[in-house]
Amino acid sequence: MLKKSLSLLFICLLISCKSEPTLTFTPESFTEKELKICEEEPCSSVVVDFPRVSGDADLSKTINAEIEQWIAAVLFLGEDDVPTAKTLKSTAEDFILAYRDHQADLPTAIDTGGYEAEINIGITYESSEIISMMMDHFTYTGGAHGYGGISYLNLNSTTGKEIKTKDLFSDTKAITKLVEEAFRKEYDIPNDKSINDPGFWFENDTFYLPETVGFTANHMLVTYNPYDIAPYSEGIIQLKVPLENIDEHLNFNIE
Repeated sequence: MLKKSLSLLFICLLISCKSEPTLTFTPESFTEKELKICEEEPCSSVVVDFPRVSGDADLSKTINAEIEQWIAAVLFLGEDDVPTAKTLKSTAEDFILAYRDHQADLPTAIDTGGYEAEINIGITYESSEIISMMMDHFTYTGGAHGYGGISYLNLNSTTGKEIKTKDLFSDTKAITKLVEEAFRKEYDIPNDKSINDPGFWFENDTFYLPETVGFTANHMLVTYNPYDIAPYSEGIIQLKVPLENIDEHLNFNIE
């Protein structure tokens, strides 16, 4: 099972919103045992811990849908670009049925009922302008080892819609430069040395900001998952950048 090495970051920071509507985040859990298809036949393990949003009806509905689609993207094993399942239960069913469809072709070493998925979602920052959530996820679908990673979901507090990473910043080039400076300092890479000098894999030897960017009350979390810029053995590489160093380039106010 997934080692929750970053579990402290998943404690929901239930900070009261400074503007209406007020939202309530309630921790919920889901497992494959809730599915009818698992009542009489062994199922792959699916464990999801996530926040359920209530309060303003329309806003809550939008945010809950964003969260479920976010989860679906991790569990999705199909060939389409976008998951077709619209709910957590249907997504989990598709994940389990994918194993059953391919069970005959998989090594006999998978003898625990099938694939495995564990997802933990927590709120890391909430204000009147943005809600930032972090997901720690692990999936195993055969092979020597599973795959674990981190992703972020940044939402507009008023509309509930996702804010794409590029839209978080007023000046992406300036942010990238500041983060590179912090990265070089963290890994002791002099400015006159290649960013890949310690063994990183930045394409074209050029530092870049990943899509996996989230926020806490004091930091921007910049995360590179396994294989992004280093071998799997290096695990997750995460950098914390103080918000006070970059707030002038953010498209939202720090509260």
